[in-house]
Amino acid sequence: MSLHYWIRRRESRLQKASYDAAKKLLTVDIPPIPVVHGLLAGERRFRKGFLRHLVSKLYYAPLLRRQARAAGKGLVLYEDIPKIFGNLLIELGDRVTLSGSQVWFACGDETPKLLRIGDDSYIGFAAELFSGSEIIIGRHVLIANHVLINGYDGHPLDPLQRAAGQRPNEEGYGAIHIGDYAWIGSKAIILKNVKIGRGAVVASGAVVTKDVPELTVVAGNPAKYVRTIDAPTEWRPPETAEGADQVPG
Repeated sequence: MSLHYWIRRRESRLQKASYDAAKKLLTVDIPPIPVVHGLLAGERRFRKGFLRHLVSKLYYAPLLRRQARAAGKGLVLYEDIPKIFGNLLIELGDRVTLSGSQVWFACGDETPKLLRIGDDSYIGFAAELFSGSEIIIGRHVLIANHVLINGYDGHPLDPLQRAAGQRPNEEGYGAIHIGDYAWIGSKAIILKNVKIGRGAVVASGAVVTKDVPELTVVAGNPAKYVRTIDAPTEWRPPETAEGADQVPG
């Protein structure tokens, strides 16, 4: 029996006294000691700021570059490298920024699957990218925390095939393309065979099952049209946009 459990039982006078003392101890406030806690705050800022970036540059970024087929300059990882599974071909543009706890998965069989992330794009905390054939993310794309981009069904619809552990047929795999300047809100889900247009916005929690046109906001489950975004003055057709859909080799 653990000490914690023994005290919580409060069967004897000693147990009751110990419980009361522990409860009072938890309510005690310790005032900050300027010198001590000032040093601790400085240490935390150093560890969470400069030291974290140093570890990213010297350790995490080189490890990810080693696994990538192509990676541009200025790669930033806020925490550990993504957990990478399967035969995934990774292509990263310039100045790609990755938050922590991500999962990148080449789904289905052992044939190569593509994950391409364009210049100046950001992938948020705990994002999950499951490539059924290819996931292509354009330039200046913002993908928020806990987003699921899933190009693979995982299991067949037939219940007996599922029970037998069979994979879905070719209809269970699909490509996902996210255009330049798109913004994907937190906890959104994008499913296979979907194209998100340039500058489009997918609201938080939306489930996208169909293409989203350029400069369009969608929301809901399933995602539906909300409004059209006015084109910026400098907005140009994709075929003339500088570096569109390109990743350095």
